[in-house]
Amino acid sequence: MFPSRIQLSKKTWDRLQYIQTKTRLTPNVLARTAIVLALRDTHTATINENKPEQTHVINRDVLFGDQAGVYEALIRQFCAEQNIDADVQDIVRSLIDVGLHKMGHVKKVSDISYFYKKPKG
Repeated sequence: MFPSRIQLSKKTWDRLQYIQTKTRLTPNVLARTAIVLALRDTHTATINENKPEQTHVINRDVLFGDQAGVYEALIRQFCAEQNIDADVQDIVRSLIDVGLHKMGHVKKVSDISYFYKKPKG
C-alpha cells in the first residue's frame, strides 16, 4: 500500500522541523506520533486531496522505520472503518497534518508524554 516515497507539504515539513527544535525528536518520530494521534482521535476523517505545490520527499523506510507494516495495517483499518478511498499519499499527509494540529502546544519532549497517559475514570 505505501509508496516507497511519501510527499509531505513544505508547510508540514516546516512544522515537523519546528517541533524538532523544541523537542530534539526527529521529524520521522514526530510524524509517527502525529499519525497515531490522528488515528486515535479521529471520528470522522477528512482527507485533503489537494496536492501541495512545494513538497519535501521522505523515504517510507525513514518515515516508518521497521514498523511500516504496522502503520500500513492501522491505516488500512482506518480507511475501511471510515470508508475512505483516496490516494495513500493524501491519507498519510492528512493524518500527519491532523496529528500535528493536536501537537500544537508541544514545547518540550515531556509534553509528548501527555498524549500517552491514560484518561482517569
